[in-house]
Formats: sequence, structure tokens, C-alpha cells
Amino acid sequence: MAQLTALTANINRDPSKSKEFKAQDFTFFDEKAECGSQAPFRPEVAAVALELRHQQRAPELLLAVWPQVLASVQPEAKPPKVRALRSEDGAVWVLAPQWEGRNVRAGLVLVRGAVCGTLHLRELDRPLLTYDVVVPRRPGYGWIEAGTLLQAAAAAT
Repeated sequence: MAQLTALTANINRDPSKSKEFKAQDFTFFDEKAECGSQAPFRPEVAAVALELRHQQRAPELLLAVWPQVLASVQPEAKPPKVRALRSEDGAVWVLAPQWEGRNVRAGLVLVRGAVCGTLHLRELDRPLLTYDVVVPRRPGYGWIEAGTLLQAAAAAT
């Protein structure tokens, strides 16, 4: 629609009084303009996602947010020491986790299926290190969320 409007405007314009119109001049609901230059994810999350994809270890659900991952890429960003945590069945992935005391702030959480409650997650690169965290209930069948705080599960008495 914007291209057609630009074409019509260019046909009717006076070349001596105005410059040529472009389709961007008539794109009022451009997603890029609304979002600005702010990346959807932290650069470390994008670095982890790219690395996992290159190694063919990335979860399939990551493809649903791949455009946002690419928009978050910064060349100087490096993956954190702990790249990812995952559940035994691969239904829950936590990319670029950061510890806040005993709790974990996820760079990106990917949940496939109706999963909630206490889960046992393993580090991707050091599978002997495990963490018990509480995954919140979300509506629907699976979800993706950035910046989620996963609370440490209470210790058994």
C-alpha cells in the first residue's frame, strides 16, 4: 500500500518543488520504527542462541523468536560461562542464566508443553551441575519469556 501511495504521489508531484517520495514516507505502522533500536534480548542471549544453533544443539522452540534473536546480535557480545540450563526431557530451556542469590534470572526461558512447578535443570556444558527451580504457571501450551526470575526450590526437610 505504501509503494502504491508513493507511486501516486510521485506521478502528481512537481519535480521542481519537491523531492521524490519513497515507500517509507508512507509507512505509518512500520514495526522497526515503533520498536526503535532497542534489542528484544540481551546480547549474551543472542550469542548463546547463535552458538547453540551453530552446534546444532538449539531447542526447536528457539526458531519462534529467531528474528528477535538476530535483532539482538552484537558482534562484541560473548556467551556467559553458563550458556544454558535444560530439563532432562528438553521441555524447558533457560538461556544465559544469571544468579541472583539462590534464584536464577533467565535471559530467555523456552517452555514446551504445560510445564510448571519444581523442575530439575542441568547445565548444558557441565551436566553434573543441577539446579532445582520453580517454573511459573503460564496460560497456554508452552511459552517463551525473557528476563523471568525462576525461584530456587525449597530444600527438602
